[in-house]
Amino acid sequence: MALVERIQAAVARTEILPFKIEVASEAQMEGVVQLRAASYGKHLPELGSKLREAEAADFELGCEVLVATSKLDGSVLGTLRTHANVMAPLPLEASMTLPEKFDDTLMVETTRLCIKGSSQGSLVRSALFKALHQYCMEQGVNWMLAAGRKPVDKIYDWLLFSDVSEKSMFFPMQHAGMVPHRVMYFSPQEANALWLTHQHPLHSFVFETVHPDIDLSKARPLAVTPENSTLFTRAIEPVAAAFNRVQ
Repeated sequence: MALVERIQAAVARTEILPFKIEVASEAQMEGVVQLRAASYGKHLPELGSKLREAEAADFELGCEVLVATSKLDGSVLGTLRTHANVMAPLPLEASMTLPEKFDDTLMVETTRLCIKGSSQGSLVRSALFKALHQYCMEQGVNWMLAAGRKPVDKIYDWLLFSDVSEKSMFFPMQHAGMVPHRVMYFSPQEANALWLTHQHPLHSFVFETVHPDIDLSKARPLAVTPENSTLFTRAIEPVAAAFNRVQ
């Protein structure tokens, strides 16, 4: 652990959130699907109607659905899905070719980001991004990628993501109803130093605060190793069974 990280760990404070973030269970998927359909339906009605049911990717190895749920009533406050390029190319790669710098690297694309409109929406989004960053660090991911339509792309600008191509270039995305999106990337390993240098408002929240309500213990490993090969193999049967139940 680098010196700056040891110092941050020593002075870290604990903050309790009014919600919890975890890998979505089968029971929570109904709420996730409802939020997706409502969120996308506002701007992309045709896509929103297709999202009234769980998608195959929700249960595929290499993907995880993260969900934020209220401690008060268990309602879904926010969600996102990760796609890693371990079993298949990223969804955005069906619409564009990534530059060579991304060749032979472990990448995770964020999709289906939805936040329920409320007074704590901004906090939910920040906590989901912290969970996403934590997931990528634990899995040894090289690059975090995201495709954002206007004005969602400004969220990634604020997070200091960079365009994979020319600045502010948009690409029609097949997995988002062919709506033009900016494709942007971020290095999870460089986030600490980058945000510290820019005095980013999320730096303290992500790196200097402990959030016990963010629990990613149910995330499946992206890489098969001698230590986790049994866990990786065991994950296949329940994932397939869950997908069959929602069909």
